[in-house]
Amino acid sequence: MSKFIDFVIRKARGSNTLKRAYKSTVSSYLNTHVSEITPFNPIHSSLEGKRINLLVPSINKEHVFGGISTAIHFYDELVLASEGYARRIITTDASPESDDVNNFRDYTLVTSEIDEDYPSQIVPFNDRYNKTIPVGKEDIFIATSWWSAYFAQRIVKWQSEYYKQDIKKVIYFIQDFEPGFYPWSSQYSLAESTYKYRGPQIAIFNSSLLMDFIVNQGYSFTEKYFFEPRLNTSLKEKLVPVIDMNKQKKILIYGRPSVPRNAFTLIIEALRAWVWIHPNASEWEIISAGENHNDIDIGNGVTIKSKGKMSLDEYAEELKSSSVGLSLMISPHPSYPPLEMAHFGVMVLTNNYANKDLSELHSNIISLEDISTDVIANALSDLCGKYELDHNIGTRSLSSMESYMTNEKQFDFIDEIIQKL
Repeated sequence: MSKFIDFVIRKARGSNTLKRAYKSTVSSYLNTHVSEITPFNPIHSSLEGKRINLLVPSINKEHVFGGISTAIHFYDELVLASEGYARRIITTDASPESDDVNNFRDYTLVTSEIDEDYPSQIVPFNDRYNKTIPVGKEDIFIATSWWSAYFAQRIVKWQSEYYKQDIKKVIYFIQDFEPGFYPWSSQYSLAESTYKYRGPQIAIFNSSLLMDFIVNQGYSFTEKYFFEPRLNTSLKEKLVPVIDMNKQKKILIYGRPSVPRNAFTLIIEALRAWVWIHPNASEWEIISAGENHNDIDIGNGVTIKSKGKMSLDEYAEELKSSSVGLSLMISPHPSYPPLEMAHFGVMVLTNNYANKDLSELHSNIISLEDISTDVIANALSDLCGKYELDHNIGTRSLSSMESYMTNEKQFDFIDEIIQKL
């Protein structure tokens, strides 16, 4: 479009009106701000005691799943194990409604403008332009995303200078290689900068696979810990012996169109190829779980039915009846859906990434090195063919994940961390 406008301007030499219109159009698309790093301005707090602060994007019910849920779980266990610490949850991206706060018993919703002394607080700080938040000399900060780490690293520097004390450790809860969420860009560099921070920082990684990947990239931390994935407690309650599951000609895909690393369009293109190479493809049902989207006609009489973000009860029923799964994650994070599918007797296709190969964790997982559409389509056809020959093939699987189904503490390093704060 800009080439067309340039052409019009050249033809209309000396037309100041057209030139002004063109400049106005360009300016309207020019974004000079990185919204994630809207300043997080600390001020003096009269609070004398110790306090653990969780910086989290949101506690709203529609957001508390996956990574946010895991981070809150860690925070709850850390607070429970610590003695004499007050609690403060600061939301950086969304303001909770009263129903959302009701899920956090004993917490009081307060504004950032007032230096409250409630022992357990929730402070919405998403609308923070030209606003401040009280920070005391004993405040400890837990970051749960690259932008909250960016804030925390600057807050503790201010805290050290203002209160004339040694700089405190930031606890950085890392659940993926977040620079990879962006193409090479300002956000990529800012996210990466939080791994290059030279102040004291305790890194906690969601899986040894992710920790090894990030460390192997040359990033270092004062201390580092990791925890391994566990099957969701509610899903575990729905788990029946795999031999008793009602497996059908059903493919379950993890469909999240808004999350590029889950490669939704690649999955759809692979399925479009699969419908023409697999015999009796029209006999198979395809369910998309994870995020709402329109049903998709992929040809040869097959339609992908979107069920979006289901309840755990609904999801468990789909796991029990599905025989084949397809779930991609273009990142070093192991991703939970392939692990959930495999333990529910689903033969699942996923992908390798760097040091990640989930086929080492469960015999139901096929992890592809090459995820071009034809490779995925052929591998998917092979799994469907295996099910058609033997309906119980996925139920005879073996898991190598010793802790995945246990009730043992997931964060067994918490006591050690408390001693270092």
